Amino acid sequence: MSDPKTNREDDPWSDLVVSILSVNNFPVERVYALLDRLRAEKLTDPENLSQQTAPALYAKLVVAGYDRGEFMTHLFAERLSSLGAFAKAFGIAECEKVLKGRNANAIKAMLLPVNGIGPAVMRNYFFLREI
Repeated sequence: MSDPKTNREDDPWSDLVVSILSVNNFPVERVYALLDRLRAEKLTDPENLSQQTAPALYAKLVVAGYDRGEFMTHLFAERLSSLGAFAKAFGIAECEKVLKGRNANAIKAMLLPVNGIGPAVMRNYFFLREI
C-alpha cells in the first residue's frame, strides 16, 4: 500500500477524521484507502458533521466502507458527532487555522478536550501532517 502522506492535498479535516477512525487496531493506511468514499459521504466536512446525528453518521460510515461492527462503528459515529459539535462551537475557520499550523501544543490544547480524541489520534494526526 502506498504511503498516505504522498500525493495529497492539504486538508486537515480529512487528516483528522482519518486519525480518529484509525485507532483500536485499525491502521491509518486502511482508513486512508477509504478517504474518497468518506469524502463522498461528507464525513470529512466539519459543517456536515455538525449537522448530522450520530445514527446518520453511522449510516454514512457504513456506506463509505467503514464498518467495524455495530458497537465500534456507532462509537466512531459518536466521536465524529462530537468533533462536528466542537468545530461548530469553537468556529470551523478558527479550528482550521490551528489545524493547518505546525504548533503541536496548540493543536493538542484545542483537540484533546474533544470526546474520542486522545494520544493515539494525536500521533496519527501528527504523522499525517508531518508535525
